[in-house]
Amino acid sequence: MKIWDAIVVGAGPAGCACAYDLASANKSVLLLDKSDFPRMKACAGALTTKTLRALRYSIDPVIRQTIHHLVLEERNSASIPVQNRKPICVMTVRAELDAYFLAKTIQAGSAFQRIRGVGRIIQGERSVTVATQDAEFHAHFLVGADGVNSQVRCMTGDAPWFRKGLALEANIYRDARNDDLVFDFAPVASGYGWIFPKRDHVNIGLYCIDPSKHLNRARLSDYIVHRFGDHAKPDNFVGQYLGFGAAQNRAENHRTFLVGDAGGFVDPLTGEGIYGAVISGQAAASAICANLDRDTDASETFIHLTKNLRRNLGISERAAASFYVYPDRGFQAMKIPLLRSAILKSYAEGFNLTSLAHVARRILLGD
Repeated sequence: MKIWDAIVVGAGPAGCACAYDLASANKSVLLLDKSDFPRMKACAGALTTKTLRALRYSIDPVIRQTIHHLVLEERNSASIPVQNRKPICVMTVRAELDAYFLAKTIQAGSAFQRIRGVGRIIQGERSVTVATQDAEFHAHFLVGADGVNSQVRCMTGDAPWFRKGLALEANIYRDARNDDLVFDFAPVASGYGWIFPKRDHVNIGLYCIDPSKHLNRARLSDYIVHRFGDHAKPDNFVGQYLGFGAAQNRAENHRTFLVGDAGGFVDPLTGEGIYGAVISGQAAASAICANLDRDTDASETFIHLTKNLRRNLGISERAAASFYVYPDRGFQAMKIPLLRSAILKSYAEGFNLTSLAHVARRILLGD
């Protein structure tokens, strides 16, 4: 009976980030997923500069467009252009990106197997067993990277800390090389609309931190008409829940880790998920390696390695609760150049959100 060093369920950005690092450290890792790749995946596909910096390899072959400026639109139709000399983010198509991540991970030495779902998980003192419809797999550690509806999370304990947001999107095929990246805070309460240019098409969508707001295809269709007129021909309508709550999760399971959407590592303020996926996946790999190599407590290591990310997500969560209730205040703050620069740097490059909160307090309250 083969016992893997780790089994990773889910071959998206979080799972591949984890499996890649494990394989690169000469650990035996089995990556499981229900899908064939490339696959359709709801995701706006923007990778910030901090995400590119965190990745172990270049993704130049799947970059569609590089963004240096964006536009923020208010609910009173006013707009704020935001420019940066350095790239803010790059645009990708998620199906292409995921397939690229998986190919790189397999090249690093990870085994990959398609499954029809996880039927049962047995957690032992020194190992974990994952039972699928076709086989049983055994490992020292298990990583749940299987998305917002994670079977691993549901099967390995209660998760009262976990919450969901919602995003809907579609594509409009057009020459988008000169289009602006837009965050529009008019069409959705507790969220925003977005327009992301990707060279030969734009990705347009609606995001909301509260899924009870009833986003649906009709609302997105109306928004598309509002932005592009009746002649627009949208394609590939798709929706996706997003996972929040990592800031409140103590991650006390010693053999199983939850990363990416499964672990609630999406930023509630911006909806950005790939950065948290990559960082949490890599943290799980480091925690597993530390245990296998030095017999350290893997759970404590994972908590330590994700401490800054969790803290910043907590700050972002509080900022989202304030901003989406009183967006006018947020836009007034964005009109202050120093604060606007700090917010942009936080989004793009990973400027520490604790320092950002201090800057905001000094500017807005005069402290």
